[in-house]
Amino acid sequence: MLDAFNVLLVRDEKNHSAVVELGLRACGARDIHYLTCGENILSVLNERVFDLIVLDVEKPSTKLFEQFAIVHEFCPKPVVCFSNDGDSEVIKQSVNVGITSYIVGGKELGRIKPIIEVAMLRFKTCYSLKKELTDVKHKLTERGLIEKAKGLLMEHKAMSEDEAYQTLRKMAMDQGKKITIIAREVSGVLAGLSSVE
Repeated sequence: MLDAFNVLLVRDEKNHSAVVELGLRACGARDIHYLTCGENILSVLNERVFDLIVLDVEKPSTKLFEQFAIVHEFCPKPVVCFSNDGDSEVIKQSVNVGITSYIVGGKELGRIKPIIEVAMLRFKTCYSLKKELTDVKHKLTERGLIEKAKGLLMEHKAMSEDEAYQTLRKMAMDQGKKITIIAREVSGVLAGLSSVE
């Protein structure tokens, strides 16, 4: 059972069913906010926080996908789409815009709870991995800045690698800055000197 969560339920005017809402309540939905496909999802997301977005549509439109591409980029959320459209191009497009689960048909009450649970857990796992990857890339970038500055210090000041690192470290401590900021500044100065020479 999931902890209580808030849901944005976006549905066609013609294609919504009480089964999706009942299934959401059965798996812990505390608050369900309703929108139709023609309304602006982005403005609602700008005003309120949701833990899950559920689409209950006959066929997702390009306009709907465009909004979800923005959601995926700027405020990622788990998104489950219940649709009657099994077209493989539509499914591919849904994955590209960040829809976590695309379910064709299958709105039986007993299926909704496991679909929602898996989608929310899968999103959480993928989001954690994405965050870890971003952190690793950031650390590698920082490391590269430090290595470049050390190399320039070794070249211009005839220092050993350890001396160059200790110099950067001392400058960072003396100025109360991160070592990566000092490394960037030192690289800029020493690269400028190289171009003058």
